[in-house]
Amino acid sequence: MPNLVVVIPTINEAGTIKALIEGVEKHQAQYSLHIIVVDDGSTDGTLETLERLAEKHGNITVIERERKLGFGSAIRDGLKAALQSDLPPDMIVTIDADLSHDPEQLPTLTGAYNPDTIVIGSRYVDSGEIHGWGPYRKLASSGANFLVRVFTNIPARDCTSGYRCYGTELVQAILPGLESTGYDIQIETLENAVRRGHKIVEVPIKFTDRHTGESKLNRNQIWIFLRRIITIFMSSGEWRRILKFMSVGLSGVIVTEGLLWLFTDFYRVHYVISALLSIEIAILNNFIWNETWTFKDRVQGSGIYTIQRFLKFNISRLLGMMISVSLMTFFTEVYGIHYLISNLSAVFIVFVINYLFSVSYIW
Repeated sequence: MPNLVVVIPTINEAGTIKALIEGVEKHQAQYSLHIIVVDDGSTDGTLETLERLAEKHGNITVIERERKLGFGSAIRDGLKAALQSDLPPDMIVTIDADLSHDPEQLPTLTGAYNPDTIVIGSRYVDSGEIHGWGPYRKLASSGANFLVRVFTNIPARDCTSGYRCYGTELVQAILPGLESTGYDIQIETLENAVRRGHKIVEVPIKFTDRHTGESKLNRNQIWIFLRRIITIFMSSGEWRRILKFMSVGLSGVIVTEGLLWLFTDFYRVHYVISALLSIEIAILNNFIWNETWTFKDRVQGSGIYTIQRFLKFNISRLLGMMISVSLMTFFTEVYGIHYLISNLSAVFIVFVINYLFSVSYIW
């Protein structure tokens, strides 16, 4: 029977903590179970409820921190305490205290367990579900995960989920390097794991928005989260990928201009046909360089998968050119901006679109 430690950060969760812990305790037949609750100074009766539950079940440790020190700090303290448990854990699960994560799905996470892996309970893989969120919350969450995928190279679709199963060896490796105090702990743990060669696995979960209490996420936490993305982006070297992408784009311009001259002036092909041929060859040139250089570390599969990536790339670039011409015309005709400046603005916008599309969809 595997040793499992469940880490639960809390602050004023009296309305949900009993139901959550009782839900976790139902799995005692499957694990040697220990629950660690890290509380940030609850004043609503959460601690009193935890005392009664600890006396009832005998496998609950409560770490009282007296004041709010932050979600990330609570996760770090919980992981540290888990490693120091009397029975060394085989795996460590983190779960939110607001019942947005269903404890019934605990076996789903632990079933994908591996000592050097983080298993994410994901809302954004096939069969993953979100219930109770309005359009704004869904947009904010998907937008945050999109930014993480684009700028950090973390190979996961739900980087912000807190329902996770950590292999003990992985926790031992990454814990000394963690420093987050806020919700950015979610991406810092993933980035540290990936950088050390560990794996990330996602399994589908059903996520339900809290019915009682208040969300602890605020504007300051959002800013800290964005700042963490920027820090990882700079330290991981992902910014070099953008420079590579830009260099490849410039090579495409050179190929287009050179072939346009060659076909038109040397082979006497009509300039419109020359332009179409030049553009398509330049697209092929850009794809090859991006496939073998810019996104080499992201290439998965060969043969038919390479053809699929090329078709996506080809279509995206043709659409990009249409968007560029439309934007240039719009800026010039509607706002009266000089056509050269309009063209530069359109090229920059389309460059950003092409990069985001390439990094999030093609590779």
